Amino acid sequence: MLKPAILALLRQILTVAGTALVAKGYIQASDVEPVIGALMTIGSVVWSVADKRGR
Repeated sequence: MLKPAILALLRQILTVAGTALVAKGYIQASDVEPVIGALMTIGSVVWSVADKRGR
């Protein structure tokens, strides 16, 4: 139950960071969503593996 809440919070933090990077001109707006999606996928896999190893 805690995992979805943490992932939602992380998604929002990444969105804010992506918006800041777009505002400063480091990346284009069209690149933000795919990068956030990739980071969320990688983070979920790492979290899942770490959780399984801890048991």
